[in-house]
Parts: sequence; structure tokens; C-alpha cells
Amino acid sequence: MKEHSLCKEFMLVALTAFTIGCHRESAESGRNDAAYQQESFRPNRQASTSPFQMEPGPSTAAGPVGAKLQAPPSTKTPFPEIPRSRKNLDLESDPFGPTSEAEQAWLDAHGFPNARQWEIYTTASDHLLEQAANSGDDVARTMLDARHLSKDPEARTRLFAAGSEGNIFALSSLAAYMTGSRKGDLQVGYALSRVAEMRGDTRIAMARDIGMPRKLSDLEKMQAEAEAIRMNNQLDRIYREKHGSAPPPPVRRPVTELEN
Repeated sequence: MKEHSLCKEFMLVALTAFTIGCHRESAESGRNDAAYQQESFRPNRQASTSPFQMEPGPSTAAGPVGAKLQAPPSTKTPFPEIPRSRKNLDLESDPFGPTSEAEQAWLDAHGFPNARQWEIYTTASDHLLEQAANSGDDVARTMLDARHLSKDPEARTRLFAAGSEGNIFALSSLAAYMTGSRKGDLQVGYALSRVAEMRGDTRIAMARDIGMPRKLSDLEKMQAEAEAIRMNNQLDRIYREKHGSAPPPPVRRPVTELEN
């Protein structure tokens, strides 16, 4: 069981690295943009808000979190054969390493792509992902936003906001980018991974340190922990402002290795 658990941990680290690789080409293409080079991802350590601008605006105030208002909704998806849940899908092929049907259900409920979605969407064109997103496919929207993190600041905003609706895959994708991109910030990436953990992803802590390019100092970790608390509170506030009620309590990811 220990060997199996360790294998799963490294698999998740490799998945994070693959996610970062999807962004690297577009990040490299913009490295000579002087205006973009001046942009800072590092939060103000004395401020009480996260580095993501989340005041109500055209990209977050109306409609489903993460939806682009300029694109009209469509009832057709370019991927009608791709399942949108893990029902009847096996455990071994799942890129996010569930070890039970309960964990499969948790992944579905928190925005994680299944094996078929991951396989097809990672190589699909932006146009097809946009069309799928407009048909109501939240996974396609998240993966499209993750792909555009290096060149679209609003993609960060949408992914962060999606976390208020329970989309932990969006938070994890944002954390992976902030941790692995040259334009990211390790402390912010660490903080986002802690927010994902606070909101139920018990497995993310198992590989966090392995996935970091370097260890944070004690001071950096303390600052990141404080930032995670602020971010988590901010997501709760976003939910309350949108729905007029308190967010539901986090659902703990049922990881067999942690339960036994």
C-alpha cells in the first residue's frame, strides 16, 4: 500500500509538470514584451486581499463563474462522445489517481477532467474548447483558461473565482502555473495549493513539496499561509455575494491512503 501511495504521489507531481508544460510555449513567446515583464504577480504582503482582482466586474459578476460574456451560449458540443463524468470509467486510467468510486465522485464534483477529457482537451484547439465551454462544459472552460494564463490576466481571475463554486481543479491549475512559471510566484502557488487543501483536496498536500522547484523559507511559508487564509476568506465572500448565502462546507476528498 505504501508503494502504491508513493506511486500515486509522483504521478500527481508529473501531472502538475505536464500542466505547466502546456503553458510554457505561450509564456516563452511573450517573454520580450516589456509591458508584461513589468507585471508583478507577487502580492502585497501587508495587504488584506489576494493578488487576484476579484471585485465584481464583467468577467465575474454575472452568469456562471468563468463564462465569457462575449460568446453566445451554444447547445452543441464538439465532443458529444466524450463523457462528462467518471461513471463506468476505470480507476487505473484516471490521471488524478482516485482509488475508489467515492474519490471518483469527488473529482467529478470538483471540476477535475476524467481520462477522456484530459486526453482530448489537452490537444484540442482553442476554438473547439471555447465551443465546448459555451455548451456548458466547465472542464473545457477551466482547461482553456489554464492554457491562457501567461497572456490573459483575466484567466487568472476566472480560475480563482471558479474556486468559490467548488472548482478545485481550477485552483490547482492556477497553483501549478504560479509554482512552475517564470512569471509566477512560489509563495502564491503554495498559498493556492493550501486553499485547495482547505477546501477539501486532501491529496494535494501529499505531493506539494515534491512539486515545488525549491523549498520556501520559514518566513516565506508563514507569509504564504497567511495569504492562503485571506484567499480562502475571499472565495467565501465571492460565493456569499453571488448567491446571498454562506457557502456549503468543504467536502473532504476520500483518499484511501489517508483513511486507513
